This record gives sequence, C-alpha cells and structure tokens, in this order.
Amino acid sequence: METKGSIRKKLLPIVIFPVILLSCLITVTGVTLFYGFYIQSVRNELVSTTDTLLDCLNFTISGDYYYENEMLLKGDLNITDSTMLLRIKEQSQIDITFFWGDLRIMTTIEDEYGISAVGTKASADVAQIVLNQGERYFSQNLAINDRDYVGYYVPLQNSDGTIVGMIFAGKQKDLVYKKITEVIIWFATFSIITIIISIVITLKFSSRMIADVNNINNFLKAISEGNLRTALGNSIVKRNDEIGSIGIYALKMRDNLQKLIERDALTELYNRRSCHSMLSAISQKNELYCIVMCDIDFFKKVNDTYGHDAGDYVLQQVSDLIKKSVSEYGFASRWGGEEFLLVYKLGYEDTVARTQQLRQSILEHDFTYEKTKMDITMTFGVADGAEFIRYENVIKKADEKLYVGKNNGRNQVVA
Repeated sequence: METKGSIRKKLLPIVIFPVILLSCLITVTGVTLFYGFYIQSVRNELVSTTDTLLDCLNFTISGDYYYENEMLLKGDLNITDSTMLLRIKEQSQIDITFFWGDLRIMTTIEDEYGISAVGTKASADVAQIVLNQGERYFSQNLAINDRDYVGYYVPLQNSDGTIVGMIFAGKQKDLVYKKITEVIIWFATFSIITIIISIVITLKFSSRMIADVNNINNFLKAISEGNLRTALGNSIVKRNDEIGSIGIYALKMRDNLQKLIERDALTELYNRRSCHSMLSAISQKNELYCIVMCDIDFFKKVNDTYGHDAGDYVLQQVSDLIKKSVSEYGFASRWGGEEFLLVYKLGYEDTVARTQQLRQSILEHDFTYEKTKMDITMTFGVADGAEFIRYENVIKKADEKLYVGKNNGRNQVVA
C-alpha cells in the first residue's frame, strides 16, 4: 500500500513553524524595544542640545532676552545668528528654532523648496504647555512646515521668571525611521538566516532517520509479501532510540514468522515446504550439494514403549545432533514424522564422511528420559546432487538408498 504522505514533509512544518513564529516574535519584540530605546535616545539627545544652548547663552552672556527690530538680544548683545544652529544641524541632523513668544524668529527648518520657517508660529497646544504653563514639552508627532518631527521644547526665561519664548530641538521622523528600518532589516535577516539554518539542520538530522524508517518500511513490506529472508541493516538496530526498538521488534517478528512458517515447531528444523523452496534455489544456481534422507530406527516402538513425550524428546535430541552436523555446511528439515532430510553443500565423499560421523554420534548419544535410557539409531541414504538435474530426483534417489539401509538391518549409511 503506497503512502500518501512523507515524514520529512510533515516533520519540516513541525520544526520550521515554531522557528518562524519565534523569529517573528523576536523581530517584533526587538523592533518594539529598539524603537522605545531609540526614541528615548533621541529625546535625551534633544534635551542635551537644548540644555547646552541655554547654558551657553546664560553663562556666557549676561542680561535678559529682548526682541527688537527683528533681532533677538540678550542684554546688549545681538544673538540673532543662525551660524551656530546650522553647525549643530550639520553635525547631528538636529533642527534648532528660537521662538519669541510663539513666533519662529530664528530656525534651521526649511520646506521642500528651501524656504525657511522663520515667521511661522508654534501650534496652540505647544504654546499652551510651554509658554503659559512654563513646562518642557516632548512629542513624537509634530507637524512643522509640512514635515513630521520628533521634537523637544524648552521655555526661554528672563531673570524675573517671565517666559518670553522657547527653544526647539527636533529630528525629522524620516531620519528616525531610517535607523529603525535598518534595525528591522537586521532582525529580518537574522530571522531568515535562523530559518534557513533550522531547515538545513532538520534536513540533515532527518535524512538518516527517514532513511532508516524507509528501510524498516521496505523490510516490513517484503515480509508482508512473503519474503521472510529479507535483511535489515545493522545501523538500524544499533540506534539507541524508538526507531532502533522498532527495528529490533521487526526482526523478532520476522524470526518468529520464519519459525512459524518455515520451521517445524517441535524440532526447530526447516519444514518440508521451506526445504523444497531452498532446494529449488540451490538447484537453479547450480550449486554443489548432496541430499541425505534419514530415519530414526524403530521410532514407533519408542512411542509405544515410553510414550509420546519420550518420542518428542528423542526427536528434539536427534534434531540437535543433526543441526551440529550440517552447521555451516548446509541445512536440515523434518521431512515428516521421524524422517529427516539433510542438505550438505559439500562434495559427495565429504557428505558421506559427515553422515557417518552423525550416525556414530547418535549411536553414542545418551538418550535418557525421566531416568529411562533408550537405545536410538538411525539409517541414512546419501545421493549426489551433481548426478541429477532436478532436485526432486536427488531426493528420490536418497530415499531409495534409505530404504535399502532399512531393509538391510538399519543403523547404517547407504551411499
């Protein structure tokens, strides 16, 4: 059954969405905090500028402020000179304005055509707070001469406490927002880089995991199609996580299915069906092999005399000896009842020699069940797979030799 989705496609949104959300939160929070800090920094800069101007005027020039003949005087000195104000703007991008009352009499503010704002008035709100109430005033939203400003106003007082005007220091909002835009770009770039790194790490981390999951999927698919000899990579079972556990359980399931389907439950040897399948594969590959058919002598007498439990014990003991004999040289199956078929991937003479050794080991084995010792022997018929094209004919030849041995006194190898 084909899957409609991909773990990787599902994993990426799970990882990337929180990263994107976190990056957006960091960006919004960072920009908001920076905006607050930057506006406060601008305010401090404007406060410092106005206070410095006032200190320069008050400490270097004695006398009160007067406005006569379109000139601002302090004492007897004319201070109507924009040179210093223009230098301040050139160095700090801060516009300076001197007010007499609410009237701009000296300023660096110009409109888009370069026309000075001298002669224009402050807003009524500003005049009320600064001139009438004598308080300093800061605002982030000031419209002056068709431009938006962040500005700061300070009352201009004479020695008797009379408020005669104001000093204004301000920055155009475009300049403030330009700096904030740079920060937004920096945060956005950081977020994009973070997202890209997260995607790369996720893909790299998940690639091996997805590969192992796909291997398990293919492994289980092969089992579902009846291929119980399929293998699973060692890298999966070595994983120290849930995927490794799934791999181990999948292998155990395959092994149990093999035992259930391919092996005899009592002896754990291959069953007749599995043996046919394996012999067919050997025959098709033209591999070297010999077949041995063997039978436990007088097994019915064992069952009748000692009981079926004793008979099962004998079958299990004989099977263990057969397993040791074939070992890495081939395989064995329980052909039916007390009859066994052994396949040695050896030459004929070597097969006969190992069969003789097996017969002798069974003869010498201690078959004692519930303190009762039983004498067990076996008869064997050996056929060379190289003599016949079809493996069925080799089985038939070995079976014929087995019956020759049984008719000639049993406990022998007929080759």
